[in-house]
Amino acid sequence: MTKASDPQAEILRLALHAAPSGIMVVGEGGEIVFANQTLADMFGHRLQELLGQPVEILLPEQHGAAHRRHVESYARHPEPRPMGAGKDFEAISKDGRRFPVEIGLRPAPTNAGRTVVATVIDISQRKAIEERLRKHEEQLEQLVAERTRELRQAQLEKERVLEHLIQAEKMTAIGTLVSGIGHEINNPLYVLSATAEALTEEEDLARCHAYGHEILKQARNIAETVKNLSRYAQPSARYDLQHVDVNASISGAVRLAKRSFRSDGIEIKATASPAPPILAKPEEIQQVVFNIIRNGIQAIGDKGLIEIRTGQEAGWVTVRIRDTGAGIPEEHLKQVFDPFFTTKGPHEGEGLGLYIVRQIVTQYGGMIDAENAVGGGAVFVIRFPLAGQRNAEGRHI
Repeated sequence: MTKASDPQAEILRLALHAAPSGIMVVGEGGEIVFANQTLADMFGHRLQELLGQPVEILLPEQHGAAHRRHVESYARHPEPRPMGAGKDFEAISKDGRRFPVEIGLRPAPTNAGRTVVATVIDISQRKAIEERLRKHEEQLEQLVAERTRELRQAQLEKERVLEHLIQAEKMTAIGTLVSGIGHEINNPLYVLSATAEALTEEEDLARCHAYGHEILKQARNIAETVKNLSRYAQPSARYDLQHVDVNASISGAVRLAKRSFRSDGIEIKATASPAPPILAKPEEIQQVVFNIIRNGIQAIGDKGLIEIRTGQEAGWVTVRIRDTGAGIPEEHLKQVFDPFFTTKGPHEGEGLGLYIVRQIVTQYGGMIDAENAVGGGAVFVIRFPLAGQRNAEGRHI
């Protein structure tokens, strides 16, 4: 070393001992030939205790042999090794406290032989922070997982409630259907009864055959009526989506409406255009159309027209249902699909019909809008994505 009286040497000595990192110089034999005060303080030694000692004095005993092999390997291929991930080791202080350190190495050839300058940093605090972060991440992941489970449960509950609402609305509509369906069944029953009575007294075989055909015809009419009603009333299976012909569902809804709301003054006219299939539950598409027809009939009153048209627009199957009723007040246009909103009197509805219509349409990726028609009346425009297309939210249908 340069004489202590040399000002530059004194500045260098002060700088080395005041450095924030521990610094030591290790000779060819693995002995410590220099250590700064920071290193001595870090390990709880006096400077003079470290000089001439093997580096292993700073390591737990069980790591000594591995470290010696590491030193031998490094001596064969000495090269700078900067600090960083993977360069940390477990060290031990004079009082036996173990703590993690990060070490950087740099070969330093001298006249007396090859030495290595080692820079040592106590990373206990950093490790503690990393551990706290790891625990926070685990807690966050756990909270996210729990919240995800809660959201899934909430979604399942929402779907269950919606299914119950859809079915309840169907059963409410059944009350309206019964009177019309009863008339539709009573007429052929009367014919059946009269024809059967005539058959019991008829001796002519040809007339008997004719009576039999008439009985069969009327029985089929009754069966078809009951079939349409039961198909409408049955609960929807949860996952039985299929390719649905919208025009066929509209025809079924129109037949139900004509048989249920018997009025010579209201005409229901459906104009079908070729339309690709959509992926849905056919009975729910029929319920959508039936609910809007029923809403239109109630709006018209005694005399008017309900017109239904289907079409296709840029990846959507469209259904337009127009009635010639009084229309929808402007202040109510944004509320007609809200649950329990109704302008009808007591005992005329709970305000769930159009809400359920929107819920059914949107669960299949569709959209529904209500507006007033030019010349009077209301128009409901429904858009369903084609089977295999993306819906408005980007999901495949």
